[in-house]
Amino acid sequence: MKNIFSSRMVAAVVVIILICLGLVLYTGATGSSNPVSDAIGVAIAPLQKGVSQIGEMVGKGKAYFEGYDALEEENAELKIQLRKTEQELRDAAVAIDENKRLRSLLSIKERNRSFEFEVAEVIARSPGEWATEISLDKGSNHGVEVDDLVITEDGMVGYVSNVTPTYCDVTTVVDTNMQAGALITRTREVGIAEGDYTLMSEGNLKLSYLEPDSGVVIGDTVETSGRGGVFPKGIMIGTVERIVPEENGISNYAVVKPFIDVEKVTNVFIITNFEVNE
Repeated sequence: MKNIFSSRMVAAVVVIILICLGLVLYTGATGSSNPVSDAIGVAIAPLQKGVSQIGEMVGKGKAYFEGYDALEEENAELKIQLRKTEQELRDAAVAIDENKRLRSLLSIKERNRSFEFEVAEVIARSPGEWATEISLDKGSNHGVEVDDLVITEDGMVGYVSNVTPTYCDVTTVVDTNMQAGALITRTREVGIAEGDYTLMSEGNLKLSYLEPDSGVVIGDTVETSGRGGVFPKGIMIGTVERIVPEENGISNYAVVKPFIDVEKVTNVFIITNFEVNE
């Protein structure tokens, strides 16, 4: 459209200029003033003014399109710069996240010097309303085995229940199949931390086989006991929310709120080796 407009304008200007030039030459050839030359002068005066105005319009149109091209070029450069900045921000976020994970790993290793870890990422969650099982991007090729404990810096996530060469499945602390030896940190009373179908809907688990006079209170922390040597001891599981008598009347169980939100966890550590110290 720009090229058509420019071509038509130029052609019109050229025609008018030629007409005016012819008239001017004619009047110049006649020499002195006479009625004919005066009439021609009067006739071409508006044309001369029109030519001048058209010339100004052409100049303005050219400047407009040149300015438009410059704006388009500047806009394209700004878009490139914006994409570059967005990528830099994404890279920075990844670097911050990686730094956080490394700091967490260092903190855990300082507290548990015998632990050997494999850093892993959650790649899938069990379907349904509650994510009670997750899959990680590490498997037997990375030294992962069944029953390896999975943790974050906050505490126990679960344990490996199935392994392939490249990934593994994890039974989490709220899954009904989960069982682990545990104890109350304050009183050292032992029990079994296990998933419960009813409590699963709350995102909780229970600590079973507590003595009725155990002295466990709301707010007590629960950790792994390490008995049997399957899992390392001292890994935090959660806090006691309430104490409930068992139906048999012989013992109590504590409803435990895990420190880990299974549905939100994304990066974990798999304990692939540790010193057994019951």
